Amino acid sequence: MRVCANPDDPPASNEKLEGFDNRIAQLIADELGARLSYVWGPSDIRIVRDYLRTGACDMVMGVPDGYLGVLSTVPYYQIPHVFIYRADSPFEIQSLNDEILKRLRVSTYPFSLPHQALRNLGLEVTLLQPARIFTQLDVAAPIIQALLNKDIDVAILDGPVAAYYAKQHPELKIVLVSPEIVPPLLPMFQMGTIGVRQGDVALRDRLNIALARRWNDIQAVFREYGIQFSPLPRPEVVGPGQADLEPLRIGVVLPTPTGNPAVTDAAGFAARSGAVIAEDLLGGIAANQGMDLQILPASAPSAEAALRAAQGLVATEKVFALIGGLGEGQAQVLSKFAEEQGILFFNVGEPSETLRKSCYRYTFHIEASASMYLDTLTEWFTSQGYRRWFFLYPGSEEGRALYQRALGAVVNHQGQEVGRAEVPPERRIYQDIVSQIQRTAPDVILSFLAPENQDFLLAQIDTATFRTPIVSFPYPVTQARNYWMRIRQSTSSAERTYRAALWEATLANGGARDLNDQLSSRTGNPTDPSAWATYAAVKLLLESVLSTGSTEASRLIAHLEDPKTSFDLYKGVPLSFRSWDHQLRQPLFVVQLNPKAEIGTRLSQQLALAQLVGQVPEIPPGADPVPLLDRLGDPAQGSSCRR
Repeated sequence: MRVCANPDDPPASNEKLEGFDNRIAQLIADELGARLSYVWGPSDIRIVRDYLRTGACDMVMGVPDGYLGVLSTVPYYQIPHVFIYRADSPFEIQSLNDEILKRLRVSTYPFSLPHQALRNLGLEVTLLQPARIFTQLDVAAPIIQALLNKDIDVAILDGPVAAYYAKQHPELKIVLVSPEIVPPLLPMFQMGTIGVRQGDVALRDRLNIALARRWNDIQAVFREYGIQFSPLPRPEVVGPGQADLEPLRIGVVLPTPTGNPAVTDAAGFAARSGAVIAEDLLGGIAANQGMDLQILPASAPSAEAALRAAQGLVATEKVFALIGGLGEGQAQVLSKFAEEQGILFFNVGEPSETLRKSCYRYTFHIEASASMYLDTLTEWFTSQGYRRWFFLYPGSEEGRALYQRALGAVVNHQGQEVGRAEVPPERRIYQDIVSQIQRTAPDVILSFLAPENQDFLLAQIDTATFRTPIVSFPYPVTQARNYWMRIRQSTSSAERTYRAALWEATLANGGARDLNDQLSSRTGNPTDPSAWATYAAVKLLLESVLSTGSTEASRLIAHLEDPKTSFDLYKGVPLSFRSWDHQLRQPLFVVQLNPKAEIGTRLSQQLALAQLVGQVPEIPPGADPVPLLDRLGDPAQGSSCRR
């Protein structure tokens, strides 16, 4: 359980773990059976922006209720603001409405709610410049010193901070601020929650239950620290789902959000929507069989955060399967973790061949492999009469491997390489390569540039006179409609921009129209491939449990590997898993950027951004789909995996 906290913010937190929030965090960790660790940072927006959102930590203690940018637990304290002044002062203060305040020198935190309340009441406020503004304590320090020096008469501070200083200086007196609400609805108290990443519903719910179960212990901590607080009612511990049904829990670990909305976040949010909507649409089927289908989403901006999320879901929620794999390195750590735990993992976002060659017994791949995408592109373009290929790839191990696999696919389809360029992975200037392409006169340009660099290439090729089709490798995050919008804004040559796709939001055959309509009607967005992938993963997991009557991994694996097992996932033919690498056999699609599309945010405008131009393979009615689908990707012969 990794917590972001301030290293020097007594009495709430410090590096010696002496603060009340340190104590409460340990109580929660004990309740969850978790190992508590800390990442230290400042108590301001940066701890959310730079630490929580990037996955350095997974929770922040003491976040004000309603704080923007986080998902909050139930409040675990309500601490009032207090008056603090010298005990020997020749006055008593009971309320903000006391006339004596008009004749006193009053101070508080700059630009805070008490500051605003005092101004609304027509009172003058003395603002003192803190030495640093990184911690709440630093803001209060000059105020306390001014009180001791008699430069001010009274201050309004947070209860814990005032108690901390009053303990050090017995000559100071504390009185609760009243009234609790100052017009227009300014609260004179602070509601503290635990903040987690937006979308991290499963962790939020686990923390809520832990808070409820340790409620009395938490309140005792505040009493021990001498902090005045307003008692809150103990939260009700109500678990999700229906008590009379057997819970069927699936953990979904996805990067939502990561702080990179232009690339990663759209695919992550779409994937989460697909899983949550699957719970809604398929929950009735499960209930009819005596099961309560529960999707438990977790937010993981990094591979390290994904591993922590998976550990929590398995340890405290007892999920029988995990879905995820979007984001750099996430599928790899989740596959390894699933192997160690003996639970199923469904990869919905990693095309890596290396992952498939790991031969993990508990991992199944909904996401197509890189070789499947390359075979799709070469087969389709060959069928259109394109033979001469130019390859552009980053000078990395992955980039060179993709180039070699693509070259093999082109040769197998009677094509040829007419040129290639290897570039440093971070390079974004390609004008010399544009000239090289023009000299070699290819029929097709195949680029393996990273998602964040693909639009730079397209913008620079716009200046060339040739009209060669440009195909970018379909990393999962680049298949989202909002990424198509980014590309559409980068190029005036939309008609020559193509890529392969796992799913297409305009599909209308084999039940695809109904699924697309169901998902888009709930989200207002097109059904991105990542949304289909997570929906499909939930569907086949549920159907496998119903078919075997078990959530035991060994029985589910045997069912999924069985050649007789197939699933209707709305691609027009029954789909099944290959036994040797656990890859889902499936047709893929070729999509073209629509040059006539109007750029906009309406659903119809987003759908029009891309148009379906082909499916690979084409499967004739009545044909056995398995041998045709096995043409995509590496065959069983030569595979290192043996089942």
